[in-house]
Amino acid sequence: MLSVSNISKSFHYKPVLKDISFSLSPGETLALLGRNGAGKSTLLRIIAKISSPEKGQAVFNGNNLFEGVAVHRKGLYYCGHAPGLYPSLTASENLHYFCLLHGCETNPDSINSVLQDFDLLDSIDEPVKVYSQGMMQRLKLSFLELIDWSLLLIDEPFNGLDIPGQKFVINKMASWQNGQRSIIFVDHDISRVLKISSRVIVLDKHSIVLDEPNSSSGSEDKITSLMN
Repeated sequence: MLSVSNISKSFHYKPVLKDISFSLSPGETLALLGRNGAGKSTLLRIIAKISSPEKGQAVFNGNNLFEGVAVHRKGLYYCGHAPGLYPSLTASENLHYFCLLHGCETNPDSINSVLQDFDLLDSIDEPVKVYSQGMMQRLKLSFLELIDWSLLLIDEPFNGLDIPGQKFVINKMASWQNGQRSIIFVDHDISRVLKISSRVIVLDKHSIVLDEPNSSSGSEDKITSLMN
């Protein structure tokens, strides 16, 4: 599904990523771990073609993602730190608009059903600028129920969520993956990562220092040691 080869990136002559290479198969849920500044978010942004590498390539479903052809990114969806929502629009208006942008047909019933599932139906008529951080996060993630994607790149999906919200998103990620879709996500909670991922990559000193299934013997100890 995805092959990343020799990705390198610097900011102001300071290296952020050095020769990053890995591949991802359909159905995998890959967690990116590392200390602050390790390059996790930068790597996601490069794969999503929001940022450009200095060298290397990324191939998605046989197509070079860096060639600038939008159709090559069909099925790939990036969900970053920023809410990416229109503050003056309501939740339903935001979802309807983004579905249109992605060429997905939708209707008020399907949008209302998703908002109810994400515990946002009571606030459906309010502009999202009055939402809390947790509500914004749930609304941002609810979009993933309405569009068609095969690879999700998501940066800190649990940001701003309370404990019930985190449990809800853990269950959602399991349902989204469904054995065919793949997910690459950034998180800092080792115990949570080991519950929901099938594989872990740890970045340190701008390089991959660990890449293995999280079922491997001693994974938690290895990851904890590298993170500390």
